[in-house]
Amino acid sequence: MTRNENVKQFLVHHRARVNPEAYGFSNQQRRVPGLRREEVAQLAAVSVSWYTWLEQGRDIRISPSAIQRIGKVLQLSPTEQAYLDALVFGSRHQPPHNAAIPREVIAMAEALSPHPAFIRRANMDILYWNAAARDQIYDWSTVPEQDRNSLKLLFINEEYQQKIHDWEQAARHSIAAFRAYYAASNHAEAFEEIVRDLVARSERFRTMWHAQAVNKVGAGNKAIIDHHGKINHYTYTALEVESAPGIFLIFYLARDPSQIAV
Repeated sequence: MTRNENVKQFLVHHRARVNPEAYGFSNQQRRVPGLRREEVAQLAAVSVSWYTWLEQGRDIRISPSAIQRIGKVLQLSPTEQAYLDALVFGSRHQPPHNAAIPREVIAMAEALSPHPAFIRRANMDILYWNAAARDQIYDWSTVPEQDRNSLKLLFINEEYQQKIHDWEQAARHSIAAFRAYYAASNHAEAFEEIVRDLVARSERFRTMWHAQAVNKVGAGNKAIIDHHGKINHYTYTALEVESAPGIFLIFYLARDPSQIAV
């Protein structure tokens, strides 16, 4: 799925969820829910043909102010607006997708033991993990390297799925975060390859992917089911490496200190 196709699907989805009456338009005689294209164009002060081309995924000249006006009409949240901006304009000054992990970042992950810590790319490829992450979260060495990806494991690895408490919520949250990272990255192919693979291998992914949810991951809560069936609760923080944009150190802190193996 190309960037233009993502723009198209995102705009169509969010246009459909807007109540026309919020802008003084009648809800009568509408074949589909939401605003019409010409109504979005009118409200955003752009031509109907220009907005139609944008929604069709054509390559056209776009100004940031026009995208901001469209986002306002579609009642996008700040996170959704940032996602649309990133989809349309991309991001700058990013290193190659396959750039090496800085040695000091690996040392940091190790130094965080006995707390779980691992390193991943923006597309959720898992690159490195400490022993605590292996023991308390997952041993990624047990799966083929091409499947060492948090989003893939959520949908195609039954053992991994069984470790995630409230799997559906975690899956939807991960897809929403993946979309946000995808839009902000200049390495679209690294994301699109994962989407193509999951579309081919997981019906549940195909269904959830089309929901168009977007969310950023900076911190949150995670519940992991251990080998004994006990649910262990963690808070986590995702830190992007300033010297290597697109690489993240993920740190888990157990809510119950007794979970920590020393």
